[in-house]
Parts: sequence; structure tokens; C-alpha cells
Amino acid sequence: MARRRGEKKGSVKAEYIARRKAGEKVVLKDLAKELGVNYKNLCQWRKEEQWDEQLDRKRGGQPKNKNAKGNSGGAAPIRNKNAEKDGAYSTIFFDELTDAEKQAIESTELRGQKALEEELKLLKFRESKILAKIAYYENKPEDELYLHSVTDMRVPGGKGSSRSDGVIQQLGMYNKDSAFARVLKLDEALYKIQGRIATIVTSLRAIEDSEKRLDIEHQRLEIMKMKATGAVDVDILDEDTDYTDEQIIHEQGSSTVDRADGKKSKTAKGRGNNNRGKTGAVRSPKDRS
Repeated sequence: MARRRGEKKGSVKAEYIARRKAGEKVVLKDLAKELGVNYKNLCQWRKEEQWDEQLDRKRGGQPKNKNAKGNSGGAAPIRNKNAEKDGAYSTIFFDELTDAEKQAIESTELRGQKALEEELKLLKFRESKILAKIAYYENKPEDELYLHSVTDMRVPGGKGSSRSDGVIQQLGMYNKDSAFARVLKLDEALYKIQGRIATIVTSLRAIEDSEKRLDIEHQRLEIMKMKATGAVDVDILDEDTDYTDEQIIHEQGSSTVDRADGKKSKTAKGRGNNNRGKTGAVRSPKDRS
């Protein structure tokens, strides 16, 4: 019944305001008779809800309001931070950065692998912190609650010039979480961090595989170069000992390379010292002299 009465009142109000805005003179008795409502009820509705005052009411601030008290007017200053919350999406102006912020930017690692390694270290640290928090809440009683947020609703207080907003607390609402609810939130954050860790590890493995392939290609290029030129770098025998050509052949293998005197000599295959000839060819004692 109350719902039907509210719907009836809303339709009567809409009709009344529409006729007044159209410039018509509305007689309440005629309107009540036309719409089938009680005349006294219509008069009461019009008075309580101030239908006539709503005719001149416009969107935004109303006349004589004090919404902009203390405001000199005009737009907000350029580069203002009025709407900034956490700064994650704020516009950065380099001429406004502090020395510490500039140093942090300049010290940023730009090499791909090094940057990934630094990010991986930071993520592993965050992962350990979250795991420690999860272990902390899992050991707490199930009925223990933790403060999550506070909603404080206030109304203006005072009179006249001493009137100010938010003086009287009308309602205080405290939201709390259980240990289980906090563990669920921490698990969600942990999954995100571990997913990023897996992505970085995959990228680092790809870089390592690329470096290995590059090294193999370099070795293959060296082999092709040796095949094309016929000269290779070989390990030289002890320079303090004189060897005959037969000893060199016996010690160093059967493949031949160019010698300094134009003859063929055998390449080294079994000796492991680090002394190498300048030309890459095996030298006999006569050549060394």
C-alpha cells in the first residue's frame, strides 16, 4: 500500500512540475480531481517537498551557498598534484625532481640481463616477506580479528560563524579481517609475484641459451676459417728443448699445417701448454733459432 502511494505521489509531482515549467497555471483542486488524488494530500505533498522551489533549482551550487568560500576562483595551477593518490600514473617533470630522484633514475640498470637479475632479487625478497606473513597468520587463532579499515561519518556542528564541518561524529564503522581472510589476500599477492618470477627466469634462460648458440657459431666460424686458410693455432712444445721434425710429428699428431720455411709440419693434438706461435704454424728447432 505504501509503495503504491509513493508511486502515485511521484507521478503527481512530475505532472505538477511539468505543467509549471510549461508556463501553465496549476490549480491544485483541479489537478487533484484530474489525477484522482485527495486534495489535502496533494497540498501536503507540495508543502513538505517544496515543489515550487525545485522549479528554479539548477544543477551545481545553489544561490547563497558557501561551497567555494575561500577560493579565489580560476582553474587549478599547472602541474598541480590535487588529484594524485599513489603517484603510479602521475606525469613526471624532470625539472621538478629532487637530487635523490635524479640519482635513482641515473643509476637505473639499462642492460637487459642485469635489469632482469636485479628485478628477480627484489621479487625474491618480496616473496620471502609474504611467505613470512602467511606463516605468521596461519599460527594465529581462527577467531582473532585484525583491523582492515575505518569509516568515520561526521556532520557539521556549531552555529553561525563558529559552524564547521565534521565536528560531530555521527557514525564510526570499523571493518576487520580474520586471519584466514588475510592469508587468502596474501596468497593472491604471492601468486602474482611468483608468476613474474617464472617469467623472468624464462627470459634469463633464453638469454643463456642465446649466448651458448652464439659461442657455438663462433667456434664453427673458426673451424671454417682454419679449413679455408690451412693454418691453425697449435700448442708449442717446450721452447727450452730442441726437437727434431720426427719428434714434433710424433708428439703433435698427423695433420699438417704450414711451417715458416714453407714445408709441412704436424699439428699439435695432445700437448696442453699455453705457448703458441706468432703465425699459428708449428716451428722446428731450426725455425726457432
